[in-house]
Amino acid sequence: MRSAFGVTVVVGIAVAIQVAVVGRSSRTIHPLAISLALQISGLLVGGIWALTQQSWQQVGAVSVQWWWIPLGALGWIIVAALGYASAKLGVTTTLALVVAAQLVAGLALDQANGQLALTAKHPVGAVMLVAGVILIASRT
Repeated sequence: MRSAFGVTVVVGIAVAIQVAVVGRSSRTIHPLAISLALQISGLLVGGIWALTQQSWQQVGAVSVQWWWIPLGALGWIIVAALGYASAKLGVTTTLALVVAAQLVAGLALDQANGQLALTAKHPVGAVMLVAGVILIASRT
């Protein structure tokens, strides 16, 4: 459990760095072009991993599923959209909005999948997070 928290924190930091770099680059290069370059880089690194771990069979098992294509396209669009938004709004506001939206969607998805029994504390936490976003996003 501890390692999951640590991994999550590291991923959060990595996302912030990625959004900042893509946002800065998006001022001169189209965000979709940047996202495509990142996807290609991910493909190269992932290919090396699959080759060294002999995991091509697992990759093949996933890539024949119909849902993989729209999710991959969505990942490409998400990275570009984060770069676009952060170039306009800044990294802090962009990520605050994304995290709030993810939390609310996550509550709904966990509830729908039976992984969470909603209690009064869940919407209160969501409202507090949205209030934090409003405070962070306000320019005055």
